[in-house]
Amino acid sequence: MKKILIPTDLSPNAGNAIRYALNFCKNINVELVFLHATHPMLDLPDTSLEFYDPIVFQDEKEQLSYVGNHLKFIFEEEKMDLDQLNYRIELRVGFAADEIVESAKQLNCDLIIMGTQGATGLEKLFLGSITYSVIKKTEIPVLAIPTGYQYKEIDKIVFATDYEGISNKHVLAPLFDIANSFDSKVLMFHAIEAKEPIAAYIEELQVWKTEKNFHHVKHTNSIATCEDVTQGIIDFADENNASIIAMIPHSYNFFQNLVHKSKTKEIALESKVPLLVLC
Repeated sequence: MKKILIPTDLSPNAGNAIRYALNFCKNINVELVFLHATHPMLDLPDTSLEFYDPIVFQDEKEQLSYVGNHLKFIFEEEKMDLDQLNYRIELRVGFAADEIVESAKQLNCDLIIMGTQGATGLEKLFLGSITYSVIKKTEIPVLAIPTGYQYKEIDKIVFATDYEGISNKHVLAPLFDIANSFDSKVLMFHAIEAKEPIAAYIEELQVWKTEKNFHHVKHTNSIATCEDVTQGIIDFADENNASIIAMIPHSYNFFQNLVHKSKTKEIALESKVPLLVLC
């Protein structure tokens, strides 16, 4: 992991994600790229100028200063040595989700760290509209930080999986990278709806696939039936005091299916655990 993109809309939740990212990277030699996307001007009738991004009318030099001062305040709060931080600021004009996806690709970033809510203040949603849009569009893993979550040592990562896609070394690489960087244990968890019995072949498949692909990281295997898969994941993460929940989004349409269930909102709202979406 060499470069991490951290989008910011200068909101409190984005600031919280920045604080998490600074602690996350404290002992890792990576470049941090802070991205601020200014929305393009829209000619909306009867719309106050206050509706627009407060820095949209400033030139690039002033914008950099504005964003830089915002970051400097957070750095100082977190007692980070500015001289030892390898970071830069990127300014883009366009819709935030599109600019985040494109910037991460153009800059060859290895990870995107962002909050689950932004300046739009969307309450009671699993992910803010921008974060969810980024997850759907990007090919780069996203670590989504719930509102108010404070960084803690990453010692346990719950990997919620149905075992499809876990042979893809490219997709799993960020998970292994984080686990090895923090000497974390990966807790593989397969939740099955209670109406579906746990067949013996599933347990055998679990052991075979896991030992084949996870032999170089500390890991455990767990499989359980539950009334609701999403709630089962939340409960398992809570019971094990996990630092991160990880998922593969396109595996068997697993992530998409979860997103369309109302219980999915509880992953962020109840567990308060960051979600690592592997792409």
